[in-house]
Amino acid sequence: MPETKPLLSGSNSNGTHSAKTNKTGKTGWKPRLLSFEESRRLVPWATDNEYITGGYRPHLVNISSCLYSAIGYVHNETVNIHTHSLGAAFWALMLPLHILPSHFPTLGTFPSAALLPPSTLIDKACMACYFVCAVTCLGLSSWFHTVSCCTHEVCDLAHCGDYVGIVVLIVGSILPGMYYGFHGQPLLQGLYMAGIAAAGATSAYIVLSPHHRNHRWDRTLTFIALGLSAVLPVGHVVLARGLTYAREMMGFSYIAAGGASYIFGAVLYAARIPESLWPGKFNYFGSSHQIFHCFVLLGSWFQFAALRWMHVGRALADA
Repeated sequence: MPETKPLLSGSNSNGTHSAKTNKTGKTGWKPRLLSFEESRRLVPWATDNEYITGGYRPHLVNISSCLYSAIGYVHNETVNIHTHSLGAAFWALMLPLHILPSHFPTLGTFPSAALLPPSTLIDKACMACYFVCAVTCLGLSSWFHTVSCCTHEVCDLAHCGDYVGIVVLIVGSILPGMYYGFHGQPLLQGLYMAGIAAAGATSAYIVLSPHHRNHRWDRTLTFIALGLSAVLPVGHVVLARGLTYAREMMGFSYIAAGGASYIFGAVLYAARIPESLWPGKFNYFGSSHQIFHCFVLLGSWFQFAALRWMHVGRALADA
């Protein structure tokens, strides 16, 4: 009778692995990656896209193994991990640059930082709010993709954090706009900020509920609806002050581009395009989830550009 080979030398009979399984006791090993069918059997909580037919990590039983997998070898979560880990690092570096008065990264429209108006404490608070929300979202997303093949409990907790991070980024992108869009109108500022915060809390409750958490389109539509909640206050500004004001004082074009980036990426993710059209062709690179991550980064940049534009608009209004 032929001998059955384990997935990796030192692996357990149930397919689980720890970082210290080789003879030297070092973590420098690479497990045999699994097919979709194998992963569905051994790591079902981290396997839900039948169009990604291979490249799955086995069940890694500790966090150190998961962390090593992020840099030690290529698998079908590598791009997902690093698109958002690098994005989180970028926005984290931008935070101190915007709270120090002598450092202001400029948009292409402004050739010199000297042309930018001085920042008030509230300007800095708005920037800090956005950067913290962006780092939170991207960091939690990267963490989830890193540990998704760990225990079911670890994956489930990280997945909840991933959903909360998306809500945090959407709300954090909208709230500063309420301050600038209704500058000098504290009642409207407060009403719209409270409304957006309530919509964010409701969205978090929905996507964290056991029923909706397991339905991809339910989650996607909830996130899209939360993002579209910005249409009401932005529409209010357009109707009250005109489209020209919205463009010149709020960076309306950047807001629209950011929202379109988020929505387009989310729809591709929910529809699983392109891998649903060519199963197995995008196991490592180019899958819908990876494309979605790139559109999230693009959208976050557009939202940042809009926020910088609003800062200038506020200064012009006060001049």
